[in-house]
Amino acid sequence: MNAEDAALAHARTYLSLGKPVDALRALAPHLAAHPEDDRGLCLASQAHLVAGHAARALEAAQQALSRTPDNEWAWRLVALSYSKLGNVTEAKAAAHTAQSLAPELWVTHAQVAQVDIAAKRITRDAEHAAREAVRLAPLEPDAHLTAGNVALAQQDWPAAEAAFRQALNLQPDHPAARNNLSLVMLRQGRAGSAAAGFIDILASDPGSAVAVRNLRAVAAVALRRIHFILWIAFAVVTVAFSGASQPTDSPLYGTVWQDFLAVVALASAVFIVVYLVQLRRAAGRRFARFVRSIPRIDGLLVVWASLLVACWALMAGACFAEVRIAQVLYLLAGALLVAGSIVVIVRRRRATA
Repeated sequence: MNAEDAALAHARTYLSLGKPVDALRALAPHLAAHPEDDRGLCLASQAHLVAGHAARALEAAQQALSRTPDNEWAWRLVALSYSKLGNVTEAKAAAHTAQSLAPELWVTHAQVAQVDIAAKRITRDAEHAAREAVRLAPLEPDAHLTAGNVALAQQDWPAAEAAFRQALNLQPDHPAARNNLSLVMLRQGRAGSAAAGFIDILASDPGSAVAVRNLRAVAAVALRRIHFILWIAFAVVTVAFSGASQPTDSPLYGTVWQDFLAVVALASAVFIVVYLVQLRRAAGRRFARFVRSIPRIDGLLVVWASLLVACWALMAGACFAEVRIAQVLYLLAGALLVAGSIVVIVRRRRATA
């Protein structure tokens, strides 16, 4: 292997390891000596994309095209760069150019689909391109991943799940397929199975920001369900006695109110326990790790959970306290539910900031 090929090989190795800076460092002497080498320019473009520098990636890919205008790889990189920059029109044009230059390659069809996936606007063209990618490369995991991503964007959960499972059959440790399969499960309401998948991803890649973000989503789904149950319980008691004809200072009123509250609190506890047991069964042995991971991934989730626990404890305590104290405890429980809703709003604003 000569020095030129060695530099390119080193760059490819660094990229496979997710080290774009090292890849660019390995390419620098080669590109200084051979600035016209389209292979080196394409690798540099790819490295810039991995590093999150779409504008630099676009520049390198366009330099490669100035040397070899019929280079489908360079056109795909241009398409990907424009997608990252939010220029959907140019991205589509570049992807179609790559597709027309090499229609026999599955990756050119996949790139057409990926432009629509990134734009979150799936067209029939993207659907056809994804199917064509799978037809051309049925044993390529990333072809099935692309088909799954198209189905995921269309909220076609069964098709997405089937595609991601096929990708995992071909490559069991495929990180994107594992993550997206768990995401499909989450969208279908299978929070326990989704949590198990994301925990497995974190076990193999502790630095996975995507898995951490999705674990937050799983925890939020679970807490939202529990929050909803408690709101229903609080609303049932409030509505049931808001129009009561018995004076609130009557001993009979207090006794009936506390008995009714006890029934509702017990019912809400049963619903919550059943839901948690279902989560536990779906997540299996990973459930404990999922619970332990919550404080590390999002402190607001801990605050939210604590408010919900305290809310139920106050409602339960109100069942046994003296009537006037019980009513105060009940109102405090309602205040904690409101505080929990405020936490939800704060989390959403942080997510969109």
